[in-house]
Amino acid sequence: MTWWKTRRKRIVEVGVVSDVGQSRSENQDAYGCFTNPDDEKAEERLFVVADGMGGHLRGEEASRLAVAVLQQTFFEGRAWSVGERLRQALETANDRVYREAQSDAGQNKMGTTCTAMALVNGHVYMAHVGDSRAYRIDESGIEQLTRDHTLVNELQRQGVLTEDEARTHPRRHALTRALGIQPTLEVDILDATSIKPSTSYLLCSDGLAPVTDDEIRDIVSTNPPQDACEQLVRMTNERGGPDNVTVLIVTIQ
Repeated sequence: MTWWKTRRKRIVEVGVVSDVGQSRSENQDAYGCFTNPDDEKAEERLFVVADGMGGHLRGEEASRLAVAVLQQTFFEGRAWSVGERLRQALETANDRVYREAQSDAGQNKMGTTCTAMALVNGHVYMAHVGDSRAYRIDESGIEQLTRDHTLVNELQRQGVLTEDEARTHPRRHALTRALGIQPTLEVDILDATSIKPSTSYLLCSDGLAPVTDDEIRDIVSTNPPQDACEQLVRMTNERGGPDNVTVLIVTIQ
């Protein structure tokens, strides 16, 4: 979808697919791939995946509003560190979505997950709320970089549930943290890492759950990003497509 060269001659290729799935009537996912409008060299890039909460009214509106606010706030906050810019962007988006919900009497439930990744000055930065995910795929394998903010994940971390029990738990989709539900928000900020060649980053909504991590690794490692996105979404739908699914892949050469 997009090619980007920095002064160090790195090339970044981006692919993305967002699909309604086989069981939903509308797509409440949203995504964004942005460059700084004031940076002609495209040295700063922002990627976002947001999943509107299907059990709440106006989930589609929440996810799209969150992505738009993140884009605006992140690129306007260049006086801050990159991690703080991401934090401020998610907190501002939370405030906007929360206030929008409160302003509409009788329709005051809006929520969304949000996973954001920034490429700035040769480093990768991430911020995260909810159960959308970010993975890193390289020659060593695949690693989930984000932590799911779900009830079953917390119970699993506490040793109350096993991995197999968590996978089939009736409340496995219940979120413990999401954007727009409360007036304040706790945001996970991941430590900055240096950009390394031959590395891919994958952001996705939880609709990709029917595909295993090993399958993600194999497909991302052997295909261009757009082809990999299309294969992963097709595989998800062939396995029932129980939810909206969005896959965004950034490959650095």
